[in-house]
Amino acid sequence: MQPYLKLIKHGIILGNLVPVIAGFCLGLSFTHTSDVALLLWTLLGLSLVIASATIINNIIDRDIDQKMTRTQNRPLINGDIKLSQATILAILSGLFGFIILYYKVNLIAGNLALIGFIDYVLLYSLIFKRHSPYSILIGSISGAIPPLVGYVAVSSQLDFTMLYLFVIFSSWQVIHSYAIALYRREDYQKANIPMPPLLMTRNRVQQQMLGYTFIMFVAVLLLIFTNFYFIIPQIGAIIIMVYWLGSIIAPIRRSTEGWGREQFLNSLWVIMALCFFSMIDRGMLFWL
Repeated sequence: MQPYLKLIKHGIILGNLVPVIAGFCLGLSFTHTSDVALLLWTLLGLSLVIASATIINNIIDRDIDQKMTRTQNRPLINGDIKLSQATILAILSGLFGFIILYYKVNLIAGNLALIGFIDYVLLYSLIFKRHSPYSILIGSISGAIPPLVGYVAVSSQLDFTMLYLFVIFSSWQVIHSYAIALYRREDYQKANIPMPPLLMTRNRVQQQMLGYTFIMFVAVLLLIFTNFYFIIPQIGAIIIMVYWLGSIIAPIRRSTEGWGREQFLNSLWVIMALCFFSMIDRGMLFWL
């Protein structure tokens, strides 16, 4: 079982389910009633689609995974899982995932998941990752899809809230990826992957991360002032973003790798906290 959990990158799947739930909670404004079955179908369908995409990513990246320390023990590299088995699992996961999203959720949710799938598998993994420093921007599109799927599962419409969510999560994805590239710079250098943080000075990387964090902050403000109903979640979200901006603006007093790891960890708890504040806001709306 453990090799298969590694193959589907279960940590990534679990991490993406929280934004799905957050988006779903925001969409409840349209119904004022919770539909647990719809939420479960959305989570299951998108989990299967993400699993399919990550398996295909593992298949595509076999050659470079052999060169990177953190990926050398992936099941397709050490032989725990055969290529044919991984291929079959990817096809079945994707097929059932899309069937669930299209037939149990709605057309918009299925189409958004398809856009994310194509972006991650074809554009990011197969084309841009190995050849272009813009791969992070390309990959940020798929990284922003989960909360959108959760939102439209309930709202069934495209609106400004979706735009705010997209800007928040795509900006976050860039910052998160920059931090990983700094933290794991030796691995990416071994694999000869043209990550932007490896092609710029540390100060330039810090400036770009600050820029994306500011864009994310503006989108967070727009989201909370147009969608949050209670002051406590609003203040909490603002405090978190101000703290993160401050941590990126502050002079770097440690190694590049150490600072990258710090921002990597910051990115994880910041996005989780923002998601939980959206859930808390909707919980207060329904239960108070």
